[in-house]
Amino acid sequence: MLRTSLNNPGEFTFTYELVPGQSCCGKRIEQLLDFARAAKADGRIKALSVTDNPGGNSSLAPAAIGEELLKLKIEPLLHFSLKDKNRSQIVSHIYLYQRLGLRSLLVMGGDFPKPGYYGQARPVFDLDSTQTLQLMQEMATGLHPGCILSQKRPYLRLFKGCVVSPFKATEAEQVWQYANLLRKVRAGADFIVSQLGFDVRKFAELITLLRRERINLPVLANVFIPSLGTARAMAAGKVPGVLLSQELLARMEQEAAAGDNHARLDRAAAMIVRLKRYGCQGVHLGGSNLRFEEVSYVLDRYAQWDQETELPDLVCDFPLQKTWYFYRKEQGLSQETLLKPGLRRAATKFPSLSHQLLFSQSLSSRLFGRFCLFCSQGKRRTTVLILLERAIKRLLFNCRMCGDCTLSRSAFLCPQSGCPKRLINGPCGGSRLGFCEVHPERLCFWVRVYERLDPQTTLKSLAEPPHLPPKDWALEKTSAWINFFKQQREQEEPR
Repeated sequence: MLRTSLNNPGEFTFTYELVPGQSCCGKRIEQLLDFARAAKADGRIKALSVTDNPGGNSSLAPAAIGEELLKLKIEPLLHFSLKDKNRSQIVSHIYLYQRLGLRSLLVMGGDFPKPGYYGQARPVFDLDSTQTLQLMQEMATGLHPGCILSQKRPYLRLFKGCVVSPFKATEAEQVWQYANLLRKVRAGADFIVSQLGFDVRKFAELITLLRRERINLPVLANVFIPSLGTARAMAAGKVPGVLLSQELLARMEQEAAAGDNHARLDRAAAMIVRLKRYGCQGVHLGGSNLRFEEVSYVLDRYAQWDQETELPDLVCDFPLQKTWYFYRKEQGLSQETLLKPGLRRAATKFPSLSHQLLFSQSLSSRLFGRFCLFCSQGKRRTTVLILLERAIKRLLFNCRMCGDCTLSRSAFLCPQSGCPKRLINGPCGGSRLGFCEVHPERLCFWVRVYERLDPQTTLKSLAEPPHLPPKDWALEKTSAWINFFKQQREQEEPR
């Protein structure tokens, strides 16, 4: 089992990623199953992961391939993407996977949906990764909210993985990634899989961070073996969240011109040896249309070099120029780089003061609360208050009147209007060089938030507040002011 392998200190775990196509059968599916048969016979790959609508394109649901893998007696690791599932569908899928015996899931937000039938699909992102991990944790005890009381019972515990990208090029993106990782760990993640990348020092930083935070979860480092065409797409920014340096692309161009088909495989094997020595518990392999013979070659090379004292003399480290690192190299990755949030902190002064006056425990807040609750007792008064709230907040924050306001947790920028995925607990992993995955001409919403934070913010303080719970969409188009004070009154009432 994957769980047993990853938690065995004496074992180095290999998984491999399968990518189903836009069909339920045919040559591509048969190739995936042939690969699975070969992997089972070889025995070195402990699980085969199955992607869930990669790149935002519709494809065969991962459960279909997962069932086939179970029949072949090799463990499936299903990607659990949240871009096209609301919370009801998430719970439904969990029931389905439990029924089918699919126990290992890799929880991720997923890429923004691409245009399809009659144009652009509506993105969902109802829950983020942290909220979903929390839901799965609660379902394991039979205590998740919304469960019918008579049916409350514990469910088989899933083996839940989370994703982190240590390869962000800017400070704001990288710090948010690590803050989100710490929250995912608290929410119940059982293991960690990194985003794919080609900067070995970034892998080492991730392991260093986890050790310093005393997090003992197993880490699968993502080692991807791109074809030249895929490398060109990555270097051009066409794969969300993935960075590939021009130096690596130039090297691959030279190798292709020389007809060297093994260079990229040797490079991957050399990287695996380094990652094992850094402290990774395993490697999550992937590649562009790789045959099992090529993957077997990589594993053979790794086994050969792993027995040698000296690391193989192959360049496998390709950092981006001017990338930001969380730890200083000259200090042996023991000293954190000084963070510089809050470069535009002044923009929050007025809304922060207003929030303090109206939504704290001050006299002005208590008076404003009584006014809002008074307005809530009459339909006309409620309507007038909603019109007033909408006018003020639309002008100041481009408010969408979700009725469950989180402005104070995002430096008084509205995620419902500013983030295409409407994420309320931090960014996705799809940004590139600080810019949004969906709108590349715009700064990532959460990069803008980082620029408005308190200048004294640290990684620990950023990750410390509990993640916000999912939004209650029954409150949409109602007054967040009234809802806030009603909730506050309910909490103050004796039980």
